[in-house]
Amino acid sequence: MKVAVQWAQPVLRDRLACWLHRPERNWTATVAPRLVARATATDDTRWRTETVAFTSTSVAVATVRGRGADGRYVVKVPWTDQAVDGLRRQAEVLDVLRTNPRLPGLRQLLPYCAAQGEIEGRYYCVEEALRGAPANGMMLRRTRRAALLASASRVIRNLHLPTRERTMLDRAALAEWVDAPLRRLEEFVATHPRPGRLLDTVWRLREELVVALVGRTVHTSWIHGDFWPGNLLATSPAGQVTGIVDWDRAAPRQLPLHDLLHLHVLARRLARGDELGEIVVHALRHGLDRTLDVPAGEAADWLDGIPPRPALLLYWMRHILLFIDSEGDHDDPRWIRGNVERVLVNI
Repeated sequence: MKVAVQWAQPVLRDRLACWLHRPERNWTATVAPRLVARATATDDTRWRTETVAFTSTSVAVATVRGRGADGRYVVKVPWTDQAVDGLRRQAEVLDVLRTNPRLPGLRQLLPYCAAQGEIEGRYYCVEEALRGAPANGMMLRRTRRAALLASASRVIRNLHLPTRERTMLDRAALAEWVDAPLRRLEEFVATHPRPGRLLDTVWRLREELVVALVGRTVHTSWIHGDFWPGNLLATSPAGQVTGIVDWDRAAPRQLPLHDLLHLHVLARRLARGDELGEIVVHALRHGLDRTLDVPAGEAADWLDGIPPRPALLLYWMRHILLFIDSEGDHDDPRWIRGNVERVLVNI
């Protein structure tokens, strides 16, 4: 029952968003064919809106199909300032990655922004539709889940390996990875009814991570930054990844372990219903390989010489820093309890 209920929660949240935002969806459905026609220099009568979803991040996403061989496009219209910033950021990232000569194996998996601009004062982006269906639905069947995870791990290396470089971790290098998330956690803890113990934990984490990481040489690279099955498109039942979407949290000179851990942590969450924080705590106590059901050698390869505990804490802190102020999470007590408080009280 727990798995069924927790599996349904993201779906129900998106359905609720769709129901609450019918005017935004209707407006997007009306303008989407016109925007595709403008992007393709064709007549808008050749295009029709098939579906419109409204995401939990406040973006209306319309699928538009043409007659005959005209193909399919996706029109995205953000309805908050944060959503606008995210889509603009994604367009910038995709432009950088598409023009990078070291990434020929990745280009076919990237969305292509055919046009962006404003209509009636609203920002929009028109993308060519990628082949495949969202992969999060494959997580409930073990054989499909294994095939998808193997394919996803292979394709993301087309980003990691060509862009990697050796990086010496000094105190300045850890300012982004350690100091920034811990400052945000200090701000959070200050609002907690009982801040004392949690604040001690935050201070102890800073000292622990500095001791464990300063002086190490690691490989860094571009990462996707939110590499989970919901951001993958795949064929079914083969589980072959055919597209990777939502690149607004991508960044260079980061640890590849963030993508690989997030893929498998969220796969477990979708399959079993555990919160991310619960999975992190379990992995800290029982090991990555046992928690995520991967061979010990594969898990060690993700970490690239970083001890498992500091690696898990870096992953968790980056996730918290990215999402603690995002729409749908920062004001969700359940998300805060399951992903922030649960870890702080168990490390």
